Amino acid sequence: MNIWRKVFSFHALVLLLFWSTLAKAAESEDRGKLVDMAHKEGSVVFYTSMDAGDARSLTQAFQKKYPGIKTDFYRAGREAVFSRFALEQKAARYVTDVVSVGEFHVLEMKKQGLITRYLSPEMQAFAPEFKDPQGYWTCVYLTVAVLAYNTNRVKPEELPRRYEDLLSPKWKSRMALDANEERWVPGLMQSMGRDKTVNFLKALAQQDIYIRRGRSLLTQLLLAGEFDVQIVAYWHEVNRLMKQKAPIGWVGMEPAISGAPQISLVTKAPHPNAARLFIDFVISAEGQGIIAKLGRVAARPGIKPEGYPEKLKLFLPNAELIAAQLEENHKLYESLFLKK
Repeated sequence: MNIWRKVFSFHALVLLLFWSTLAKAAESEDRGKLVDMAHKEGSVVFYTSMDAGDARSLTQAFQKKYPGIKTDFYRAGREAVFSRFALEQKAARYVTDVVSVGEFHVLEMKKQGLITRYLSPEMQAFAPEFKDPQGYWTCVYLTVAVLAYNTNRVKPEELPRRYEDLLSPKWKSRMALDANEERWVPGLMQSMGRDKTVNFLKALAQQDIYIRRGRSLLTQLLLAGEFDVQIVAYWHEVNRLMKQKAPIGWVGMEPAISGAPQISLVTKAPHPNAARLFIDFVISAEGQGIIAKLGRVAARPGIKPEGYPEKLKLFLPNAELIAAQLEENHKLYESLFLKK
């Protein structure tokens, strides 16, 4: 009996190896066809909300790997990218192949049929919360919110450690927020509860908060000494500046509200095969490694930038809830911080 079991096991192993070899051969053939068709199309156009320098590094690396495919990109803030892309689609001006913006903008594009399914083989490596099961998007990187401070104006021992610490009188007229905190506010609500968050925001609004549109701009103004604390800054930007010896530091206010910008294939992409190849590259270990080297928090497991705070507790808000409550939360934020 044991002999027959060994024979059966041996044949089963041989069959498994045979089918595995066939599957890899088929996958390699499909990959080869995709690369050939992408080269025939000759170009790919990428719309993104990531920094222009980072987008350039990513597209140049892709073009270096596939020199027969010209890459162009348009970069702006999330809202501007979405608006331009949606208007072009409405006008039947189909110039975009791949788009990468925030979560609820992707939801809206999916709702309007502006993006389509593409189940990239690279998606298998991603955690369920960082990919759409239907294949409409994959997360590219995380934007981790931290509190940034000017080290020339704030002593380490006086730093706030909890959100409630920001309500201390000593911080009045010393803090800043972006004019559009469309992710941070609902993130607080989902993690702390709506009533508690509203009460916190009402108290925070009494702290004479400096308001300016543009989180990166606020970080530069923080360095210039316009204020002492930026309540919501991007960790990757602060980390880059710290490496440059700029007078800036950060504190992780837990849970650290995080965003997950996503990448999608455009429904009427003029270069659909080049678009698929580009998406594969961006979410591959190679592409995610480039993103990590740029200092960003890559979404692919096991790939993180130097200095990343592994123990920082993150909170990724539910994008559908953000979208559903977007107008309501915007009105609340506007009434508290913008209409004064």
